[in-house]
Amino acid sequence: MQRPPIAITALGVFAALAALLPLGYLLIRLVAGAEKALGELLRVRTLELLGNTLLLTVTVTVSAVAIGFFQAWLTTKTNLFAATFFAVAGTLPLAIPSYVLALSYTSIFPWFNGFFAAWLTLSLAMAPYVFLAVSAALIRSNANQEEVARSLGMNSLQVLVKVTWPQVRPAAMAAGLLVALYTLSEFGAVSILRFDTFTRAIYNAYRGSFDRTAAAALAVVLVLLTLIVLYFEKRYRTGYTKVEKQTRQLKINLGFWRYLAAGLLGLLALGSSVLPISALIGWSLAADDWDLTAISGALLASLGIAISSGLVIGIFAVAVALWNVRFQSKFSSGVELTIWSSHALPAIVVALSLVFFGANLTPGIYQTIWLLIFAYLILFLPNALSVVSTPIAQVSTAQEQVARSLGLGKLGAIFKLVLPMSKAGIWAAIALAALAVLKELPATLLLRPNSIDTLATELWAATETLSYSQAAPYALLLIIIAGVPALVLNAQARKLISEVNVK
Repeated sequence: MQRPPIAITALGVFAALAALLPLGYLLIRLVAGAEKALGELLRVRTLELLGNTLLLTVTVTVSAVAIGFFQAWLTTKTNLFAATFFAVAGTLPLAIPSYVLALSYTSIFPWFNGFFAAWLTLSLAMAPYVFLAVSAALIRSNANQEEVARSLGMNSLQVLVKVTWPQVRPAAMAAGLLVALYTLSEFGAVSILRFDTFTRAIYNAYRGSFDRTAAAALAVVLVLLTLIVLYFEKRYRTGYTKVEKQTRQLKINLGFWRYLAAGLLGLLALGSSVLPISALIGWSLAADDWDLTAISGALLASLGIAISSGLVIGIFAVAVALWNVRFQSKFSSGVELTIWSSHALPAIVVALSLVFFGANLTPGIYQTIWLLIFAYLILFLPNALSVVSTPIAQVSTAQEQVARSLGLGKLGAIFKLVLPMSKAGIWAAIALAALAVLKELPATLLLRPNSIDTLATELWAATETLSYSQAAPYALLLIIIAGVPALVLNAQARKLISEVNVK
């Protein structure tokens, strides 16, 4: 087993230690109030929250994986009618924060709340993550295997199940894990839609009585649920598919079914994008006047924070992925597990832990942009990691060995071979992280410097007072700006779709 370069190890260890900070904060709170925490865990209410959280997580994960996989397969592997449009529509919901999606639905349908509302909203909001991951895997999948399967008499459905799905299963599993963790830690949408989960209960404990011990006890349950999800993800993942070279993708002719498939994807686009955007336009038309100075200031602040945070997160994601894929060991697996486990913590718990950390140990960075970026690193490193791991793993190890035999060192082979061949996935990871930062709310509210207002914080301030017409400009601008990285994320899929070759 080869040892990773020191720089990669240092970045990975730093990321793991950062992820442990919120967990350490929880332990401090639990030790300080152990008896009260135990009483909180044994309440019937806690069991109800557990059931609600598990039900929502499982159903959203299954539906998001199903929706995202078939969106990706239809747009990249078939002669779907208006495939390019649906490829763009498949990523557009990434630009719409889940709480904005929930607000738009409740503004149109006042009765829209409860489990079904939360399931539908989060399924539509999370499916693009699966769509992006599976699309990237399908683009790099070996089309020759599918052609051989057809020549042996398999029909399109058999090829899909027995050949195509096994090739993209690691990417789908990683995206499904991300969806599950998002659902576990989701706060805004479930609060607006009035469906009780652990995150809403944690927030209410802090807001209602500032009961940090009770909230910490509930947060620990979320961490345990995350570890269970990670265990099954590791157990059933069979490994990444490695491709020696890019193979030409052949389109499957759906015949008349291409129009029915387009109709189905059209309904998804209507629910995930058209309705919420229409609602925002309606709010905007009802606005009396817009504060252009405040809007432009929030826009510039959001862009600066998102871009800088995305680059920082991307660097750490590449380092961790290289360590765990190219130099895998028990230590690297433990680092990755630590990073993923912290992702299930609600952003408000991460933010409060950093408030404690900053105020008591590092007052020099407290209420500065650096502590805010540090929080984003903890929260969104798994997002970037889930995207960048597959393209790095798909770079042929044989090519890397040849480069090493020609005199390149470990870092030389990584910088001259692995990273250039994985650049599309790396940029996608950076874009995804920047997109998540643009939409993040709780940590931004608690950790941002007092002089900085973002689109998300201004939007939330307006919606808290039910001033939807004032919130609409910020929401629309947030969707427009966030749409840029969303389009970057599916650039490969749109490029492939333009190369139609019906089979």
